Amino acid sequence: MAALLGQPVPSCRRIVVTSIRGGAGKSSMTALVADIIRYHRQDRVLAIDADPGMGSLPLRLGVTPRRSLRDLATARPASWDEASSFVARTPQGLWLMSCNAGGEIGDELDFAEFEAGTGRVSRYFSTSVVDCGAGLVTRLHKKILSTAHAQVFVAPGTADGALSARAALRWFGENGYVSLLARTVIVLAAHTPNPDTDLERARHILAAGGRSVEIVPYDRHLAPGITISAERLGAAARTAAVRVAAQAFAHSLDRTAP
Repeated sequence: MAALLGQPVPSCRRIVVTSIRGGAGKSSMTALVADIIRYHRQDRVLAIDADPGMGSLPLRLGVTPRRSLRDLATARPASWDEASSFVARTPQGLWLMSCNAGGEIGDELDFAEFEAGTGRVSRYFSTSVVDCGAGLVTRLHKKILSTAHAQVFVAPGTADGALSARAALRWFGENGYVSLLARTVIVLAAHTPNPDTDLERARHILAAGGRSVEIVPYDRHLAPGITISAERLGAAARTAAVRVAAQAFAHSLDRTAP
């Protein structure tokens, strides 16, 4: 997995992390996937908070960006030194770009603005991991999905979560994202020590057709409201998170361009 995650890339890989609803563990998974990829690479990795409604990714990474994606969209940085002032950095070395600065709530984000902001810095990063915000059907979500090299879809590790994941898979298939499904890792994230459903059975059902499905077991370090780091996870949760990151990164190499 270390060798896989350290492979050279032809251009910045865009891995999007999605969920059908809030509270699934999407921002936590974004932070983990981005940090695990960062750990295994010698170049720069970027986590992007694309939720205009004050997403929780900056909180989960323990940084507060002072400038935003919106600011960068109107700027013209001519070098890495200029571009780096628009992104924050964790103590471990992961870079973060936030939709809004200083924990503010912003207006709806337009895809053209998103592309302008991310396009200003993509040349400086090998991988970007995008926290898309909850939901799938907004214009912004659909446009970001259409440019993704790979996807991590997160659902709660519950009976309802498994059912919502099945519904989401149907939606992807019926709305022009069949090829993206082949480059998707489905994550069932357990939020309690004793899930209310048979997650192995749910995994078997969701894996029909050869889909990648991973169960991330409960880990108290992933409790809401605290800064998380892959290195601080218990062995089982960390192993599962590394598998998710490795599979998503491998899928991202299967597509040469957005």
